[in-house]
Amino acid sequence: MKKVTLLKKGLSAVLAGTMVLGLAACASGSGGDSKDEGGDKSVTLKWQQWWAVECPEGYVQDIVDKYEKETGVKIELLSAPFADTKTQITSGASTGTVADIVSVDSSWVYDFADQGILTNQSDLMDKDGFDQDIIDSEWQVDGSTYAVPVVNFAYPMYANQDILDEAGVTELPKTWSEFEAACQKIKDAGYYPFALNLDTTSPSGIQNSYMGFAWASGIKIKDEDGNYNIADNADMKAFAEYMKGLNDKGYIYPGMSSLTEADMSSKFCSGEIAFHINSAALLTSYRKEAPDMNITGAPIPVKDDYTGDKGMCVASWALGVTEKSEHKAEAMKFIEYLLSGADGKDGSICADLAVTQSAFPNSTLAKPDYSGADEVFQDIYDMYQGGYPINEFTGMKEANTIMTDYINELVPYMDGKQDVDTFLGKVQKDIDEVYGK
Repeated sequence: MKKVTLLKKGLSAVLAGTMVLGLAACASGSGGDSKDEGGDKSVTLKWQQWWAVECPEGYVQDIVDKYEKETGVKIELLSAPFADTKTQITSGASTGTVADIVSVDSSWVYDFADQGILTNQSDLMDKDGFDQDIIDSEWQVDGSTYAVPVVNFAYPMYANQDILDEAGVTELPKTWSEFEAACQKIKDAGYYPFALNLDTTSPSGIQNSYMGFAWASGIKIKDEDGNYNIADNADMKAFAEYMKGLNDKGYIYPGMSSLTEADMSSKFCSGEIAFHINSAALLTSYRKEAPDMNITGAPIPVKDDYTGDKGMCVASWALGVTEKSEHKAEAMKFIEYLLSGADGKDGSICADLAVTQSAFPNSTLAKPDYSGADEVFQDIYDMYQGGYPINEFTGMKEANTIMTDYINELVPYMDGKQDVDTFLGKVQKDIDEVYGK
């Protein structure tokens, strides 16, 4: 798997200010110092996160307890549900009480960097000599890392093998033309071949389902310089026309503009949809909801002439270090510990977290043991390893706004109410307006 960086250009120069490392004496900040009887300082770091809420009870506490035992650095967990974490971080930043380490969602990165909440982790990793080659992906703004994923939640394609068998689809389609041919057979058998969840209440369907299909063929919304290029992008135009063709032929489940991810999952489990793209972590739920269904992990079909590496959409659990932390170096060391252990060579913590959460490790040192996992999950991991993780909306300014605007232009195009050039031009304009161009 090749390493990727998820970038965004255009951050103001104000972020280039000098960082004060954690050993500076007596400055105000989020972390605390205490002295033992010998007069030596010990460090306590605060970590704002939702991980402890979603992991098995005590799992994350065990990790930080082990870290304290090995290093003497105490990690105080500040736990809240995911829905509350962003507010906790922004409130803490405004009052000067923000934690040293924060769990970060991809849609927050640009804004947190722009607001000065997150510090430049590239500088921290360079200073302590951390081997960044072990990281599969980093979240960057203006060419510098502001958050590092620990585990990735991949979005593969699922197939209802029972429908495929009934429809006479004998092999999983690997190309666009093969997928289209399979869709026709599935439609003829009385099922919906594919689904797009484009409800704007939670606009993530534009990245997971729509662009997730495109990234498999190396089709991107950014050029090689990291600039957004949609209006003059021949690959994006070809992909848009392909997807509209699927819709025109009745291959996509109707009502995409109001279809939520939960709705799409439900339609799949009820046997109405043959193919859809969704999180690999949902496989366990699918087994419970549809215990008799023969589910297959399918490769996302690629453009017929495409022979390059395949991208797979990911969402991630990532960590950042805050600018106001008194202990930036120590905070970075803890993040590195999760990826490579105390000696920089041990990926077991990252691997175990990935297995526990039905995710994939973001450290090349991690060797997760999925031998006890569902065979379909193991197949998905093999496909994931054969490509690279990608999400071009990571690090994007006002990512949710742009995703919503993207959907609001895509749906009329799919419905035949505007042509492809108008559609792509409007999306380009929406992005340019967000960035003040």
